[in-house]
Amino acid sequence: MENPEKALEEARQAGIDLDLLDSNLALPVKERWRQHDGALAFILKLEEAKRKHDAGLQSVTREAR
Repeated sequence: MENPEKALEEARQAGIDLDLLDSNLALPVKERWRQHDGALAFILKLEEAKRKHDAGLQSVTREAR
């Protein structure tokens, strides 16, 4: 990388939160995996709730519209 400062500034301008990246990278790997697993479990619960919700919806035929 020829100009790391330029790359960092471009990342900031693109909206990347470099402070958040730094704070996450300061965590031990085991903690980052724990957080990842928690977020994944949450997403899977949301997806399951959506499937259950959608299963309860009635489809509408064109004639009924």
